[in-house]
Amino acid sequence: MNVWRPLEIAFHNTGLYNIDGKGAYPPNNTGVYEITHKPSDMGRFKAPTLRNIALTAPYMHDGSIPTLEEVIDHYAAGGRTIDSGVGSKNPFKSNFISGFKLTQQEKQDLLEFLRSLTDESFINNPAIANPQVQ
Repeated sequence: MNVWRPLEIAFHNTGLYNIDGKGAYPPNNTGVYEITHKPSDMGRFKAPTLRNIALTAPYMHDGSIPTLEEVIDHYAAGGRTIDSGVGSKNPFKSNFISGFKLTQQEKQDLLEFLRSLTDESFINNPAIANPQVQ
């Protein structure tokens, strides 16, 4: 029996940059494009796990967003607007990044959910602790 399964797309352009209005990312920060040289791969990076997400600031592939609150704002806007461009208008942006509206309570609920993904037993396990820390 064949079971339909959605194709997992591991790399996404989240509209973080659009420095030339044509989808460009900063040099040496171009994602999959660096390997394939296909314009459609510009800004595509691997989506990380959400496990322990509250402990992994700063966020995004380049650490350019300091807090989870600002990450939610980025996705809510459908991409980031900074002095060097409007990421929400990036022509290579993933269709998954379309923007949304949240009330303050919904945003707080989402933050609490993300924080709940912290695995205390994992992060406090001495068997996997940093051996350089005494």
